[in-house]
Amino acid sequence: MGETAAAAVALDETDQKIMKQLEYYFGNINLPRDKFLQEKIKEDDGWVPITTMLNFNRLAAISKDTDKIAAAVKASGSDVVVISEDNTKIRRNTENPTPENSLEYWQKIKHRTVYMKGFNTDTQLDDIIKWANQFGETENILMRRTKPGDRTFKGSVFATYKTREEAEVAQKSDVKFGDIQLTKMMQDEYWTMKNKETKEARAANKAAKSAKNTAEAAESEKAQNAVHYEKGLILAVDGIKGESSVDSIKTFFKQFGSVGYVAHETGNATAEVRFNNDSEGGAQKAWEKAVEAGTDGKVMMNDAEITARVLEGEEEEKYWTEFNNRKSQKQNFRGGRGGRGGRGGRGGRGRGGRGGRDDRRGNKRGADGEDAGPQGKRTVFEDADGAPATGTDAE
Repeated sequence: MGETAAAAVALDETDQKIMKQLEYYFGNINLPRDKFLQEKIKEDDGWVPITTMLNFNRLAAISKDTDKIAAAVKASGSDVVVISEDNTKIRRNTENPTPENSLEYWQKIKHRTVYMKGFNTDTQLDDIIKWANQFGETENILMRRTKPGDRTFKGSVFATYKTREEAEVAQKSDVKFGDIQLTKMMQDEYWTMKNKETKEARAANKAAKSAKNTAEAAESEKAQNAVHYEKGLILAVDGIKGESSVDSIKTFFKQFGSVGYVAHETGNATAEVRFNNDSEGGAQKAWEKAVEAGTDGKVMMNDAEITARVLEGEEEEKYWTEFNNRKSQKQNFRGGRGGRGGRGGRGGRGRGGRGGRDDRRGNKRGADGEDAGPQGKRTVFEDADGAPATGTDAE
């Protein structure tokens, strides 16, 4: 080592710069990860022509004279690079093999590397090296770029020192770079921080994505369940005689419009008559026709005067909401155990089938699988042809 140092002193300034650059290229940090050099050293037992090395811009900027480069290597006595006998090629000193490219090795490198941030984006590498070397001998200064293939400097570096102690001196120093107070931390601490930030960002993104999906699902469900209907089709009738049936109500109002559904509970004085949307003027027009056909402005049905009004606003929306819910429930029911193809289907022998057997509560089930309620009272939805309603408009 004494001879190497003495030889280095004898080198002129250009020779020292040449050696500094070559020892970086073939050094412990760059060589294991330099794909270009890794390929070249496989071609000729580790030897790389000096002319090939001139493809590196920083070396070429110092000198393109192959003889001067060879002379600098020969005179330096470097323990990192050596010159071939014909002075045309250089390689890593075989007596100083490259460290194994392992995770353990890079963990050691990270342990003596400092993250420095705050440089202007036009700062030159030589200026950073000169400033960083005041704290100890640097093995490598890695200027961080914005992205692969883009040479734009991000304003931060990883500075690797010979020892952990030198790295800590650099990290703790409050010496400014010009008039800039840099942000500094040890690289292992930096990566711990970045890993934490990455995990938090992923968790936040996952939560945001989940929230977005939930919101979209809610909006989709809301849209699917939204009540869509044509207004003015529902006539709320009052004053119906107790013995009036769904059939008689339907027959009466078919005189004045195309009846779609009738909702009535036997014995109740009220009913809701829904007209199809092919009835001109809907429920209002049908009622006007009924009044016109009445006596002295009175509408008589089964020897009883009835009154009626067209559902509007919240009442109308409530009617359609309940109708859609019943339709959905019937569809779900038929797709389940009591539905077609399930246990108790058309044969009517299973629970909930069309046969109408008693369920476990002792209630008689109707033909559509819903509880019929007490005998003599039931709510019926019928289509224009008198068949039990299935939840779709009558053709």
